[in-house]
Amino acid sequence: MQVEHPILFIYRNRKSVIIGRNQNPWQEANVAELAREGIVLVRRRSGGGTVYHDEGNTNYSVMLPRAQFERGENARLVAEAVQEMGVQGVTVTDRYDVCVGDRKVSGSAFRITSRRAYHHGTMLLSSDLARLKGALRPTPHINIVDSKAVVSVRSPVACLAPSSASSSTTTTHHLRFVHHLCRAFSRHYYGSFDAAPRPQMIGESELETNEFVRAGCAELKSWDWIYGQTPQFTREVLVPHSGADDALIPVQVTYRHARIAHSSVHQPQLNPALQRAVSRLFPLGTPLAL
Repeated sequence: MQVEHPILFIYRNRKSVIIGRNQNPWQEANVAELAREGIVLVRRRSGGGTVYHDEGNTNYSVMLPRAQFERGENARLVAEAVQEMGVQGVTVTDRYDVCVGDRKVSGSAFRITSRRAYHHGTMLLSSDLARLKGALRPTPHINIVDSKAVVSVRSPVACLAPSSASSSTTTTHHLRFVHHLCRAFSRHYYGSFDAAPRPQMIGESELETNEFVRAGCAELKSWDWIYGQTPQFTREVLVPHSGADDALIPVQVTYRHARIAHSSVHQPQLNPALQRAVSRLFPLGTPLAL
């Protein structure tokens, strides 16, 4: 998509965990709990860390020509919008997080190409923080010992409003934030709110009629993208060995694109036949069970 002028896109999602392009879902989230709770796992195209979305969290994306992009500018716009909502103690960190006091309320991720740039961010208005903490824990029993993935920097978070807010109150907070963010964005990029292009409401059904959007959604929902995009990692699996007083043999299993690429046992006392038997337990190309 060509971006000739700055565009602000604001949206909310149903319950979901969004990981960065170069992250490992098993390191970042409790994949089993996500499945139990009906929380969707999504890998975005931009970098950055993992975030939790629900309707108490409002997301923004600023798209603009590469020549106009300055990494910290939009985070400062968001901070300005929050201040204009009457919130005190708002700061922007060197990681472009927006904080209130010592708690993060908004994180950022970026994608930059030769011609355009995107700045994605979240705003915790009244999210369910208990569910957020439960979802954003590593998957138990995976035991990753080496990984080339980008690991999230975990920070204490807070909402601008109580997480127990009702649906109508959540919508009110959302609309207030949208109003102030639109004004801050318009002043910065267009000189005033009146000079900026008129806001447009876009529904899911309208997006689904766009072939480009449909194709992108299909890719983002695929196993090859969500899991297969995972950078190489190695986990340790303890395998029972009845011939050695019921000992557990530590096996190193390496995954590329979330499929077994190599397995090895680092115990010289094991005979070659047993080494081969262990290898057969981990056939090459087998995906990591979800």
